[in-house]
Amino acid sequence: MAKMNDEKPLSIRCPNCRKVHEPNFNETTQRYVCPLCAAPVDAQVVIEKKKHGLK
Repeated sequence: MAKMNDEKPLSIRCPNCRKVHEPNFNETTQRYVCPLCAAPVDAQVVIEKKKHGLK
């Protein structure tokens, strides 16, 4: 029996505004950014993906 992998939403803390939320992916720059202040949050996304085991 296959086990379902229920993926939790990826939530990170923005280094600029210190709010915790899901990052937006900017298609033009190919980077993750904060939806509130538009600061790049790439390092935090990599850390959270490793913690959650997401690919």
